Amino acid sequence: EKFLNFPYATHYVQKREFDFATGVGSASYLPEEFSGLKDFSKLVWLEEDQGQIGSNIFYELTSAHSAFHQVFWIKSGDETLFFGGDDAPQLQQMKSKFVAKYDFDGKKCMALRQSWWEKGQAENWTFLFYHDINSPAFRPGAGS
Repeated sequence: EKFLNFPYATHYVQKREFDFATGVGSASYLPEEFSGLKDFSKLVWLEEDQGQIGSNIFYELTSAHSAFHQVFWIKSGDETLFFGGDDAPQLQQMKSKFVAKYDFDGKKCMALRQSWWEKGQAENWTFLFYHDINSPAFRPGAGS
């Protein structure tokens, strides 16, 4: 098997996004960087629009930033971590209303951000923002 950073971990991959990324004409991806993953023995394809991994991780296909983009919730007791990936990559994007031209469906992406932000505030979620060096994790009302 090709070298992976986490060779003993099970890798969960959105099948439709992978197929798109390894297809012809996908300028946003470098297929050679992950093409070996498809033959990895501990690969699990995510093929449903929504689902669950184990008892604590939930995912949902949004088709907002990209055609097959998905977001994740990690839940344990009364704690919820939300990872919106490129649909919700920075704290400031959650606080403002805008349509980004780089999104597959910018209006949907904007509406989802607003919905998640409102629900997350009401339910005290912790948001994870991997494109935000100033606020990579943020819980509304926690003084962060």
